[in-house]
Amino acid sequence: MEGLVALSEDGCSPISIQQMAYVAGLGFGLMSGAFSMINLLADALGPGTVGIHGDSQLYFLTSAFMTMVMIFLHTFWGILFFHGCETQHWWEIAAVVLTHLIVSGLTFWNPLYVGSLVPAYLLMFATAAWAYVLSGGCVGNLLRFLQGQQSQTSPQLTS
Repeated sequence: MEGLVALSEDGCSPISIQQMAYVAGLGFGLMSGAFSMINLLADALGPGTVGIHGDSQLYFLTSAFMTMVMIFLHTFWGILFFHGCETQHWWEIAAVVLTHLIVSGLTFWNPLYVGSLVPAYLLMFATAAWAYVLSGGCVGNLLRFLQGQQSQTSPQLTS
């Protein structure tokens, strides 16, 4: 943060800690996704191709879905981790590390793809809700969104 302040003209940081959490999480997520896709493309080039001799034909599709969930999870983990560091809630940092280990460990079930994707997506939705609340979102608005209702604070659109 001190480096950003030194580069600014007025001596104030150009972005907030919360914005830095989003950027750091998304950056880690995109890099994780890039490396996952490169490894997947290397598998596709051969010398053997996955799925030909009785293996699951879903390897590439589930790898894409797992890459997507990892990108989102890294974004949410960045928010949770920064919040834990800022507020000194060490259990939030431990939760980030533990959920990261859980999702990484789920890939050991990859011949049973549903066994790794479904828990990873459930964990992603839980961490998304947690990050939303920590970022200042209202639990009531989140519940109204999940029920398909309009927020009470948003203006009504007229046609």
